[in-house]
Amino acid sequence: MTDARTLLWSARAVLLDFDGPVTPLMPAPLNMQAADAARAVLARHGIEPAELRETSDHLAIIRWAGAHAPDALPDVEAVCIEAEVGAARTSQPTAGARELILALADAGVPVVIVTNNGASAARTYLERFNLAQHLRDIVGRPERRPDLLKPNTHMVKEALRIANVEPSEAVLIGDSVSDVAVSHAAGLQVIGYAKNPRRGSELAAASADALTETITALTPAGG
Repeated sequence: MTDARTLLWSARAVLLDFDGPVTPLMPAPLNMQAADAARAVLARHGIEPAELRETSDHLAIIRWAGAHAPDALPDVEAVCIEAEVGAARTSQPTAGARELILALADAGVPVVIVTNNGASAARTYLERFNLAQHLRDIVGRPERRPDLLKPNTHMVKEALRIANVEPSEAVLIGDSVSDVAVSHAAGLQVIGYAKNPRRGSELAAASADALTETITALTPAGG
């Protein structure tokens, strides 16, 4: 497996997942509160799917609504965006994330956030820490099109277009198996953020090109 810092600093552009590598956006109980709000919207539309009864993943509910309840989707998305932006007003940095973004900006390496969360939530967080101006752009969840969320390659391809690089010239930093899948499907390498041993095993099994246990280890000083 490739050394993560070497892989990162050989790239001409960096695609950066938001929830996890930049900030833990919705730690418990916020994740369940967002899911409950989305479920409540479906219930108001007369829909209470059994398969969503226990999930704490509001994105799963958005996906389900897109596939099975398109009339309810705008209302589901609205409450989820509200929850995400609310969380972004209080969430705290992942250790090393701010330093990494600033170091990449200083080196002239374009960074594009690619997130299944709403772009407004990512921007709310990044502006709190004066980081938005150091990014090339934010590619967030496409409105009314949850089918285009990662691991669909749509957002990654848009980020590559914004960064003006070929897939082989970029690297994505993400903390989920879907980040690995979308990176390989789009033709770029991926550094898996293994925030705990279980996640590290999952990312390794998914064939991440490199792993890092901390974002700090990716900075030039390496922590």
